[in-house]
Amino acid sequence: MNLSLFQTGLWCASSVVVKVLFLLYRRLLSRIIGKVKNRLEMWKLQAILVQLLLLVCVLRLYFQPGELEYPKPQKTLPEMGLQPPAARLVLFLVEGLRAETFFGSNFQQLPHLKELLSHHGLVGVSRTTIPTLTRTGKVALLGGFYDVPSLVTDDGYDTIYNRTWSAPNTVVLDFSGHPRKVYEMLEASLKDVDTYNRLRIATRSVITLQMKGLIAESPLDERYLVKFRNAQWTVREAYHMIERVFADRATAYLMTSAHGLTDLGSHGGASLQEQTTPFYLWGAGVHRKGNNFSSLELHNGTHMPLHKLDQIDLTSLISALIGLPPPINNLGVLPHSYMMVTPEYTRKAMDLNALQLLALAKEKIRKHERGIFYKWLPKSMDLDLTRIAYYQNQMDRLLEIGTSEKAKETSELAATLSLNALKYYSTYLHIPVQVTTALALLGWMYFLMIKVSKDSMESKEKSRGFVTCATVTILSLGLLVGELVFLQCSCLMTILCLLLPFGVWCLALAEMPCEGRSLLEPLTHMGWIFVPAGGILVALNCPCLFGIIFVCSVLIYNRHGWSYFSPKFLAWLALLCLLCGFLWSQPAMQILMTTEYRVPLQAASMFMVVLRPFVLKHQFPGHVWLLNVVALVAGGVGIYFHEIGKTVPIYILAGSWIHLIYAILSSAYCVNSGPRNRWEIICFNLLTVHALLSDSYSSLFVQALVTEYQMGGEVHEESKQLNEVEQADEEMQPGKETPMTSSMHLHMSYRFAVSILLYFYVSLLGSGHWIGGFTYLGNTARLYLPEPYSVPMALLVLIHLLIPVFVFLSSLRAKSSFARLGTRSIITCLVLICNAVVLFYVVFIDHRSDWPLVHPSVINVLLVILAILLILSCQSLVDVLFRGFSLKLPGPKRVAQETRLPNPSHPQGEV
Repeated sequence: MNLSLFQTGLWCASSVVVKVLFLLYRRLLSRIIGKVKNRLEMWKLQAILVQLLLLVCVLRLYFQPGELEYPKPQKTLPEMGLQPPAARLVLFLVEGLRAETFFGSNFQQLPHLKELLSHHGLVGVSRTTIPTLTRTGKVALLGGFYDVPSLVTDDGYDTIYNRTWSAPNTVVLDFSGHPRKVYEMLEASLKDVDTYNRLRIATRSVITLQMKGLIAESPLDERYLVKFRNAQWTVREAYHMIERVFADRATAYLMTSAHGLTDLGSHGGASLQEQTTPFYLWGAGVHRKGNNFSSLELHNGTHMPLHKLDQIDLTSLISALIGLPPPINNLGVLPHSYMMVTPEYTRKAMDLNALQLLALAKEKIRKHERGIFYKWLPKSMDLDLTRIAYYQNQMDRLLEIGTSEKAKETSELAATLSLNALKYYSTYLHIPVQVTTALALLGWMYFLMIKVSKDSMESKEKSRGFVTCATVTILSLGLLVGELVFLQCSCLMTILCLLLPFGVWCLALAEMPCEGRSLLEPLTHMGWIFVPAGGILVALNCPCLFGIIFVCSVLIYNRHGWSYFSPKFLAWLALLCLLCGFLWSQPAMQILMTTEYRVPLQAASMFMVVLRPFVLKHQFPGHVWLLNVVALVAGGVGIYFHEIGKTVPIYILAGSWIHLIYAILSSAYCVNSGPRNRWEIICFNLLTVHALLSDSYSSLFVQALVTEYQMGGEVHEESKQLNEVEQADEEMQPGKETPMTSSMHLHMSYRFAVSILLYFYVSLLGSGHWIGGFTYLGNTARLYLPEPYSVPMALLVLIHLLIPVFVFLSSLRAKSSFARLGTRSIITCLVLICNAVVLFYVVFIDHRSDWPLVHPSVINVLLVILAILLILSCQSLVDVLFRGFSLKLPGPKRVAQETRLPNPSHPQGEV
């Protein structure tokens, strides 16, 4: 009884505590949501949400979501009664090694491998997967597929590693680090008695030596070549040591890289330098000759074949050399001519490769046939479940009767048909998703045009709302389509993409006014949207030509300056010509990444950070000068340590982080006399951070761009004022103000939006990031991190890229009254222009190509959509930093306040 009372009392007390905690949690959550709503206006949240949904639709065009019920792995070749030629596989993964460096100068960069190349194995070029990252390259090499969500959705993919682990009496060793350190780790393991005995008696073993340290350097730099020579030495000495220790000639060796590097030392994009990596295969079971090769002359006058493969084809090859079937997600085809084995072994290895691909195709087809309507839907003409069963039985029968050539032909045919079927069903719904994505983009753009027209006209007319015949019809049709797609067992991502246009068009129709025009000057909208969108397409595909577009735009909008020459105008014109020359010749500027030029340019950029505000007569408190100068000096010392190959001291790393935090906090809480002073402090602090994050010329370029932006605005305002004075003298009506009309407001909104996008893409192009793909420089974090850790590295790269656009947006907020009052209209116009670019890629670019071929268009679409999200985020942060300054100007009405049109390329003059 007492126990029951105690339990009841404890239960009541627990209930009270839980309810109190729930009430506190709900109150705290409501306060947080309220603060978020106050900081981020609802129109920004709406824009971010819709853009994220559109991003999901675009990704669905390129990726097939959903998991497969993975088939069981095939039998190993020893289980089929065949002894593999190699008992051990040794992988040398030299991170950041590109084919141009390996084969360049007639193998003059291979002093430690010349002898091996002359007598053993075969060499070639492999096309890597994209994005060119270490993880995706290892997935392609060890798993045999391109790392996209078409097959797997997590890291639990099947590889050579876990296939080896699954068998008894096997060993897997993985060493990672700098080349010399990796060799020492291998040497210590072979000297260890237990490890040596395990390797000696193992039926199969895989040893991986992953050599890091090359990705933070430019391949043109002497330091990179020194590290590469150390990697060669490690390969040669490890080979001799393994052959000496085991002395059974039962080891196969593969030297390759997950990806290459650009001349800047960056990777992650789709350039030819990043995609082409060398491979050197030798040892047990390797044939020195094979198909698909061209002749290559060595340094001693002899010739050897140069082979060409996809990176995923190496997976099935090295699996067969140690008696394994391909991993279950493998999409590569076995290059059987590269194996020196018996015909029976070749035949059965090809059979396992074909059976594995047939099993994948079978799972794809079964998943499609689970839908209710599959009998009335199109099917693959190459393969179905009946043909898969036929090919499986046919290969078994041919193997039994010993018809080798016929079995090999059947295996090759089955593998080809399986790949075709996989591609067909992976892109099965691409046309419906493409149509619905295009419709969603059109509906969203129509909605945005209505909003910007209403803002320009200051319309207070009531909208139609959602309870209309058109919106109810569209919503009902969307529910019907969603139900049909759900019954076809499509995934939730596909259903969302197919339903999105119905919701977006309901939103657009509900926003239309009850009476009157829904759009102000439709042709003006079209011109302002599609012409700048064409410029962005040029920036993404032809950066040199985009530099000409940038300079012409600035010169046209500053055309009044030609009538009023001044020293400032000539200085601005010289700076503009310098920027134009750099943008045009940037591909040839890769030589500036060598040590001979990189260090002086870095020192000059740090000096210019301090000299620039001094020349422009910016006024700062003494502690601002002191902290930034100290940070730059400490950064210079850290760069010196990094250049001579020593570790950057921990106190410099800590100081860099302290300065970064100070730059952010001081920008938000500095005490000054006005918004212009706050912008100057923001500019000084952030350009210091940018210099610490930059390498070679990128900081100099951004400082020159910011200076051109500021000087151009001042030149424009001076020439505009002189021009207006002359016109006023002629009309004898000085001081007359021109009220702003709705049409003028619309034009100004688009001009500001074009200006932001123009300088955003120019800053990306000059910084060397992202325009050619999602590339990043390994040196970005050298003053902040001892090693290039992925998450902090990505944060620092993002800060490095966003500093220029944040400076431009801060300048607009501090110096332009229209930018302060018309933020929503400007951002809306910006979103319209970017979505027009996305619409072009959705409608006119083929999404069914192989992943490496379609990757550039994926990156371009992601870059455009992310540009919207990043600019919105920066604008929100600018609003926070300038929250203490009034957005209103003296005067009765906004349309009478703006008396002059600012320069669209430099829209910063105070009105």
